Amino acid sequence: MTERYNIKSDIATQLKKIAALKQVASEYPNTWSQMPAAIYSTKAKPHKKDISDKEALTEWTVKVDLYGNKSLSAIQSEIIKVLKEIGFKNTASDDGNQDALKRSILTFRGVVDNRTLFVYQ
Repeated sequence: MTERYNIKSDIATQLKKIAALKQVASEYPNTWSQMPAAIYSTKAKPHKKDISDKEALTEWTVKVDLYGNKSLSAIQSEIIKVLKEIGFKNTASDDGNQDALKRSILTFRGVVDNRTLFVYQ
């Protein structure tokens, strides 16, 4: 039986490789004392089912909200690099700066084979 593989721990592991990030979380913190911070979220939908109606491929969208007090360009590049290592493609990069707070929103996409765990585009 093929079940949907949950990529959340893989995303967290990759983001934690970035030494410049002081905080990596899947939920927004109560206090913003640790910056720069990466807050990630995931969304999954069936991409293809096999003959027995089991989910063979899952399309994942990963959104990383990056917050800091100064330019985030270098960290953005590192995030794109570490998520590319596991097969996710950066499909959008947006800025949402407000006053002294810098914000960057990165979106990634990949299709995970739930049997082999390979990621495709």
